[in-house]
Amino acid sequence: MLKFKNQLELSPRLKSAVGRSYSKNRLLKISSFVFLLVAAGLTVNSLWIVFGKTSIPTTDTSAPQVLGAVDTQPQSENQEIKFEEYKVKKGDTLFNISQEFNIHWMTIATLNNLKSPFSLKPGQTIKIPR
Repeated sequence: MLKFKNQLELSPRLKSAVGRSYSKNRLLKISSFVFLLVAAGLTVNSLWIVFGKTSIPTTDTSAPQVLGAVDTQPQSENQEIKFEEYKVKKGDTLFNISQEFNIHWMTIATLNNLKSPFSLKPGQTIKIPR
């Protein structure tokens, strides 16, 4: 009989691929390692935020704040927000009034407890911050 019966010749391309593929276990080990690195980084970051020396800046909520109002000068503790009363005329809209006083319309609506559709009636008096 022939000697070559049990021998097989592989092409060079197949020779390079045999035995070199990543097994499922190796991929699982690599992905587990990457996951642990990410988890450790997040843990360290969380601990740094909780116990770190930097603090989250807080705003002073002692004085009431009006959305859309711009302070050009810092307010002293004794100074209060002053309001101007405006009597609504026929044809006035919340937007037109806000443009006239240079204040956002939503600020006026919030201060005067106006609900949607934000309709105004002639003769109605509304407060406008100065």
